[in-house]
Amino acid sequence: MDDALDVWGVHGIGGVTGTIFLGIFASTAINPVGANGLLYGGTAFFIKELVVVVGASIYAFVFTYIMLMLINIITPVKVSDEEELAGLDMSMHGECAYDAIH
Repeated sequence: MDDALDVWGVHGIGGVTGTIFLGIFASTAINPVGANGLLYGGTAFFIKELVVVVGASIYAFVFTYIMLMLINIITPVKVSDEEELAGLDMSMHGECAYDAIH
């Protein structure tokens, strides 16, 4: 996985788990104007949370895929395999950050 900023690891996983856990553990005892989660009989609320996770995931995937296709028309999104094997310091900047490696 090529995720230098850990967007999926932090926001993706955190958002998905948080939304699903909200559908499980929500309680009107904590938020009287909210809804009860699955543990408190709020099956409908839990299903809504699952639908939101699936819908947001599909939207994010499709939007990201389309944007990467459009960006790739203007400038390459990913370096070639040869450049990656040579190392990005050498292939992009013409220098090596760690002399012991090269």
